[in-house]
Amino acid sequence: MVRRLLLAVALFVPVYTRAQIPVPTPPPTPTPLPVLPAVVLPESLAAFERPNGTLLRPGTLRYQLSLRKADGQSIPLGARTVVVTDSTLGGTPGWLIAESRTGTVVETTDSVFLSRGDLTPVRWIATIGRAQFGAAFTRDSMYGAVQSYQGRSSFAVAVPAGSLLSAGMVERVAELLPLRIGYHAGATLLVVDGVSPHALLAELKVDRDERIDVGGRSADCWVLAIDTGALELRL
Repeated sequence: MVRRLLLAVALFVPVYTRAQIPVPTPPPTPTPLPVLPAVVLPESLAAFERPNGTLLRPGTLRYQLSLRKADGQSIPLGARTVVVTDSTLGGTPGWLIAESRTGTVVETTDSVFLSRGDLTPVRWIATIGRAQFGAAFTRDSMYGAVQSYQGRSSFAVAVPAGSLLSAGMVERVAELLPLRIGYHAGATLLVVDGVSPHALLAELKVDRDERIDVGGRSADCWVLAIDTGALELRL
């Protein structure tokens, strides 16, 4: 289970940087885009309904990360900060969800710009150490570049509608979903773990609620599982 959770964390941390790298502009003439591996929801699993983005609120969340081993030992893994702010990109009002991880072996940053109303992605910039990732979105496509020790490569791919990007975006969208016992929906996760992104089908489900204690405070929570089959993340 520890391994599954660690892999899930890695799944949601794409490659990105403090200094924005140039994002390639769409080609002047339409060209066929390579289609991401087919992501088809089964008939029994309806796609989640994208929430009303105007209900999102600015704020800052800070987390202390740790790995709990089977013997009960806890190993510190640094800190994670997620900041949601009002933002304007290209004259269009939207949201900026920026997150960073410090105190880890490799520090990471991740910034996603979303439209104000329906939370569709507009720009995505990320870093892991010296590796950099940048992408811009149109209605159904993503254009971007990855730069790492292996060199620089660019890509242009078709993107499934309603895709979820960073961990911060997944968490903020989850906050606005109509969660309840028995909630069940499908989603597409857009993951960057190499020179270009690929899509993963994920199942969102709430199978129980739970009372937890955090920082001396008690809270009643839904347990939301995000399951891709090989990997699972629980919020």
